[in-house]
Amino acid sequence: EIDDELIARVSNISAVEYLHPTMSSTQLARLEIGPLVRELADNVVCAIEADRGIEAGKTRPPKMSIYSGHDTTIGPLLAILGDDLAGSPSLTTSATPMWPPFSSSLRIELLKDSTSPYPTVQPSWAGDLANHSEDLSAIPPEERIRPLTVPDSLYRWAPGRTDNASAVPFNSRATRDYYVRIWYNDRSVQLPACRDPGAHHSKLGASVCTLDGFFKQIARFVPSESETIQERLALANA
Repeated sequence: EIDDELIARVSNISAVEYLHPTMSSTQLARLEIGPLVRELADNVVCAIEADRGIEAGKTRPPKMSIYSGHDTTIGPLLAILGDDLAGSPSLTTSATPMWPPFSSSLRIELLKDSTSPYPTVQPSWAGDLANHSEDLSAIPPEERIRPLTVPDSLYRWAPGRTDNASAVPFNSRATRDYYVRIWYNDRSVQLPACRDPGAHHSKLGASVCTLDGFFKQIARFVPSESETIQERLALANA
């Protein structure tokens, strides 16, 4: 007999089968959804540069970008964002995986707050900050704190600067006015990298990530173009 319980079980099994590889293998996740996540990160960088007035030779980015996709796009995105309530693909947890329902949506908001105090405690992954301005391509993906495509110029900025000159010293605090909040349908998503007090807004809570917290969450899933080619060749030859 086909009833609601059976349909729910089949849906859950399908979600586990499809989403589990995304979380069990960083390499597979990078190949599957990495290029899209890289583009989303690039959009965030462009919006910050526009807000700072760094637009010389560039087309001002739109206020909003809209992407149309499928459940097979939203599911992997939720998985790499570590969203538990929407369906953890982990086979070792009690969370029940849920396939994204029809008409689901993900919204990524870039926020700016120059008045609230920035978190005074360091996030649990703060030890990786030593590699912040190093050659990120030499750092294992799991240890990266920002995507390879995020330029150093984002951190080489001071008020009044309107170009991408490298004369300004690297400053890891240069992005502290910016935060990221993600919505899945009608609720906010709490990214694992943003849950401790050092990685989210001091007043709005864990659903509003610091920019560095957001970058840390997605960093290991964002390959460079050369890494994408190498990983695809390695997978093909496996």
